[in-house]
Amino acid sequence: MNSPDAPETPPSQPAPSPSETERSLGRRELVSVCAAGLAICFFVPWIDLLIARPSGLDLQRDGAGKLFWLLPALAVATIVAGFTGKSQKLPGILAGLTPFAFLAYGLADAGSRLFDVMAPGAWVGLVLGAALLALSLR
Repeated sequence: MNSPDAPETPPSQPAPSPSETERSLGRRELVSVCAAGLAICFFVPWIDLLIARPSGLDLQRDGAGKLFWLLPALAVATIVAGFTGKSQKLPGILAGLTPFAFLAYGLADAGSRLFDVMAPGAWVGLVLGAALLALSLR
């Protein structure tokens, strides 16, 4: 018989160990941070030309148009999935692949000289995309 001061312990599943909880929360947060950084990269210059430094927002007005909106849309979908407790795997993979799809599109259009004019937004976007892809595939 339990004493009145002793807390009742219901016969349920054992609580996860702190290391398991920290590990799962840490990865979810990292995925969300990478996705947020990727969304921010959309508004940072991607190309450094002599007279202009267009961002993803500027580039969506030209060329592929509305397809450039995939980057912030998929990044936000990844963040929302994290906040709602749903799986971030699919939106994270798609968001992580998007900067590489843009790179492939740019290389097909401009060739290897594209690497000479890529601005920090593009490089950081590729790094965050790779990190997001790696974290989402785990």
